[in-house]
Amino acid sequence: MTFKGIRTTLAASAAALVVAGAAHAQLDRALEVARQSTQDGAQAQEQINRLADAADNAEREYLAVREQIESQRVFIAQQNVFLRSQENELAGLQSQLERVGNIERDLAPMMLEMFNALEDFIASDMPFRIDQRTQRLDNIREVLGEAAVSPAEKYRLLLNAFEIESSYGRSLNAYSEEVVVDGVPQEANILQIGRVALIRQIGGDLAIMTHDNQTWRPVPSSMSSNVQRAFRIANEVTTPEVFEAPLPGPTAG
Repeated sequence: MTFKGIRTTLAASAAALVVAGAAHAQLDRALEVARQSTQDGAQAQEQINRLADAADNAEREYLAVREQIESQRVFIAQQNVFLRSQENELAGLQSQLERVGNIERDLAPMMLEMFNALEDFIASDMPFRIDQRTQRLDNIREVLGEAAVSPAEKYRLLLNAFEIESSYGRSLNAYSEEVVVDGVPQEANILQIGRVALIRQIGGDLAIMTHDNQTWRPVPSSMSSNVQRAFRIANEVTTPEVFEAPLPGPTAG
């Protein structure tokens, strides 16, 4: 090989090396650009993911808030229905209170009339258990004058007194009390036969008072055993049975 050929070969090799170096540099730049693009893409994707997560969170928060708003709307609607119901109930209670006030005003004179009627009835009735019945009237009179006692309680006491008085007419009772005979106090046993008659026993003496003749009259001796049987029945010493009483018979019309 001549010197010229060697120079040509060397020049070609140098040129090839220059071209190879340039290609390698270009490849490095391309790789660097690719790496940079990959990094930028990863960062962009990461940002996209963050934005997507933020959007999802914002959507979930929005849906939660909207659900809360809907729940509050339903709750408010229910409360409005409840408040209207309460207002209607209050109006009804107010009306009832007004009626109660009217009833109380009407009850006061009615209860006074009832008390006066009861008092008059006891005064004209047969004189049995007078102390007990008078004490009951005094208690009712005191309660009727008490403003702190409710009308219902006053009315209850009056009805109870009427029921007790009514029961006297259907009962057979025996009790003891002190009576005054010819100015002398004496212990007497009293037999109450409903409101038909009273029989009084002082010692061995028997006297009778009837509803139509409220004076004491001697009981015929022939009726003594029947009267004693009636006393035992009233005192629950013996079982109830039919007995004869010295009562006046029907009068001719």
